[in-house]
Formats: sequence, structure tokens, C-alpha cells
Amino acid sequence: RLPEPLRWRAPDGSARALRMTAAPIGEGGEGGVIVLSDVTETLAITARLQHEATHDLLTGLPNRALLLDRLQQALAGAVRRGSLVALLFVDLDRFKRINDSLGHYVGDEVLRVVAERLQAAVRAGDTVARWGGDEFIVLMDNLADHGAVVAVARKLIDLLEREVETTGGTGIVLSCSVGISIGPQDSADAQTLLSMADKAMYRAKTEGGSRYTFYGPEMNTWSRDRLSMEAALRRGLTNREFELFYQPQIDIANGRLAGLESLIRWNRPERGLVRPDEFIPAAEESGIIRNIGEWAIHEAAGQAARWNREGLLGVPLAVNVSARQCSDMAIVDTIRATLAETGLPPRMFKVELTESTAMRDPERAAELLRSIHALGAGIAVDDFGTGYSSLSLLKRFPISELKIDKSFVGDIASDSDDAAIVRSTIALAHGLGIEVVAEGVETESQLAFLARHGCNSAQGFLFAKPLPAGEIRAWLETPPPHVERAVRNSRRGA
Repeated sequence: RLPEPLRWRAPDGSARALRMTAAPIGEGGEGGVIVLSDVTETLAITARLQHEATHDLLTGLPNRALLLDRLQQALAGAVRRGSLVALLFVDLDRFKRINDSLGHYVGDEVLRVVAERLQAAVRAGDTVARWGGDEFIVLMDNLADHGAVVAVARKLIDLLEREVETTGGTGIVLSCSVGISIGPQDSADAQTLLSMADKAMYRAKTEGGSRYTFYGPEMNTWSRDRLSMEAALRRGLTNREFELFYQPQIDIANGRLAGLESLIRWNRPERGLVRPDEFIPAAEESGIIRNIGEWAIHEAAGQAARWNREGLLGVPLAVNVSARQCSDMAIVDTIRATLAETGLPPRMFKVELTESTAMRDPERAAELLRSIHALGAGIAVDDFGTGYSSLSLLKRFPISELKIDKSFVGDIASDSDDAAIVRSTIALAHGLGIEVVAEGVETESQLAFLARHGCNSAQGFLFAKPLPAGEIRAWLETPPPHVERAVRNSRRGA
């Protein structure tokens, strides 16, 4: 190993590093030469290369190599001291849409801000590292219990949810999913502890994001089940195991058909029909939802076009779109091409999305919905009142239909709060020129209340449950007499 260089202040005031070497002169060694070499630049280059080998170039944070080294040392120390080590695996929710819509330059700017906020959230001495992409890891050492971990997790989630103002003037609101593992409690092996934190993060993300989750042994089974589910979904798409059911919407004023909503079901060979809430989260997380969503759009539009040519429909058919689909403008091209291919008039096609999906990224959603509206298709917002209930959503988006969630409809005849919410929603929507559909209508008393307050249409078991294409065709050909009777009775009750 070379000796430490000498430090010297040059006449110009700059600090220099000098390395001294000596060599004898003459055969007897009675003299010698001392050479001082300026190695300042060489040492600077070496230091920079060493730093780049252990740090992320974009954010300046420690990289994987340095994190693993520190984690291994922290675990060894924790075993000796009887203390704890925590790993917080942080993943930004829906970060890809920032790169896709605003470009990678803005995405890089956001990642630098995230790095700064993560460092502000942790204790002095904790390590914040960039794992890769939009994934970061916080290493907390020498802990006595979980209290400090929870405090840091909550703080970093709060800090990341504050708006990021980019140099281009775009305000971006972030959220993150955090998975936490504790060593040596969960494991004393660095790689295993990382894997556990990763699984916990994945679980937090599938539960909606913007939350933290501690690792538990059951997550090994859960992860295997989720991977199995994703593989089965891909096979199901290839093997045409998905099926659309249809539920009618009835005009409360006259009892006629006002529209149809298509609802996806998965007909698994080993289980039979599977409801969307059992498989859509896995499809969303894995990205398969895009393929399933494209299939649903083609299938529904093709079926509607056939019924329309046969004179059975004549009203709009709605297709539900997911949060993942709403983050991709390609859905507009899919709808345009499908309408052209099937010959279905755009006015008879309606896109239905939930209120919470629209408000995840209002700017993106507004752009998407305006493009769909420009095609001539309708826009329906589902589950209104269960999420943000944002008036800006009604004002800014080209909405043609608002759907009141069934959770408010169920007790409108007996619960004054639900009744007030439904009345106010109907009045608000009508004031903006938006039609209102009530979901989950099961009794004539509910229908009478809705008729009394001017709700346009309703759907629910009072009229029909969701039916496969063959059965809904028969329903369209000869609507059951109880439908007209229920509407007539409700008008009398109103």
C-alpha cells in the first residue's frame, strides 16, 4: 500500500497532494534524489471512480453494492448486540405514467426530488439507497423495537404525497408503497431480508398503494398464489375463458331500456365463474389487464353491433375500463379501431370508469376522456360518492352519465343521510346537464324515491341480474313484464 500523500498549499492558495519517492545516487549510495510528484488530479479521478462504483449517478444515493455491504455489516452487528435492523422497500405508485406522459427528463427530476425527501424522512445514520428504476430502500440500524420504523414509514409516505413542482411548471402528486422486513427477526441473511421486504411492498401495492406493510410468513404463500393467478390469467386469455355478462339499465320515466352495462367474468375450468374483484387486482398489477381490457372492448362492441343490426338494442352499451387502461392513451386508438371494424355507431358506445380511477391523475384522465369524447362515445363515472366526490371532476371532464353507487341506494327509503346524498347528487348532475343512473336498485320503494327526485334510469336486481349474452338477448327480445310493472308502481308511489 502506498503511503499517504503529503499535503501542500501551493502559492496560488490551492491544496495539492504530493507523493514522494527517493532513489540513491552513486555506487556507494552516498547520495540520493528525492522526487515530489503532484498526484492531486490522479487521486481525484480515483476517488470519483470509487464513488461512482458505489453510488447511483442520477440521485447520488448509495447503490445496490454499497447497500448490501452496509446491510451485511448491520445484520452482523445486530446479532452481536441483540438489536434490530429494518429494511423499508419503497416503490413509487404508477411512476411509469410520468415517463410516458411527460418524458424521462421530468421522470429523472422527480426521482431526484424523491431521493431528497426520503433522506429528509430518515434518522441521521440511516441509509437511503436507490435499488433501481423507481425503487428505493431505507436501511435502519440499531433499533430496539418497531416504533421508529413505523414513524419513518409514515413520514416518508406523507412527504412523497406532497406535490412536486417540476421545472416545466407541471405539478405532480406522488404516492408510494412500502414493504418492511425486520432482521434478524425475519432473517439474518441480507438477500433473504431484501426478498421479504420486496414481497411486503408488493402486497402493499396490490392493496391500493400509499401504505406500508410489514412482512409476514403468509406472504410466501400469497406471493406464490399471486404468481399462479397471473399465469392462469394469461392462459385464460389464450384459451378464451373470459365472458361478458350484461345488465340492463331502465328508463325510470317510461320503463324502456336505456342502456346496457357489460361486466366481465372469468370462467375458470377448475372453479367456474370468477367475479372481477377476485382477479382484477392481479390483472392490474401484472399489466395483463390491458390485454383483457382490449378483448372486452372488442367483444362488447362486436356484440352490440350485431344486436343493433338485428333491431334489438338501439341504446348505448357501456364497457368498464380499469385504472391501468386509463393511464395509457393507446386505449383511444383501440376504441377508434374497434368502432370502425364493428360498424357500431360511436353514440352507442360508452366508457365507464370509477370516480377514484379518474381522480388518481386528473390531468391525464381529462386528456384521455376528452379524446374518447371526441370520437363520439359517451363517458360514465361509476361509484360516484365513494371516492373523492370531486366537483372539479364533473366540471372539467366531458361526462355524459353519473352513476350513484349502490351503497347509497340501499337505504334511501330509511336513512336520511343516504337520501340527502342521493337527492343532492341528482340535483347537482342535472344542473350540469349530466344524466344520472342509480345502481343496485332492488325494491320498488327505492325506485319510487328515485322517480320522485328525477333520477333518469336505474339498474339492479329489481329488473335483472347480470346475464350472459344468450340470456340477455332473450330479455331484449321480450322484456319481462315485471319491469314495466315495477316502473308503473314506482311512478304511482312517486
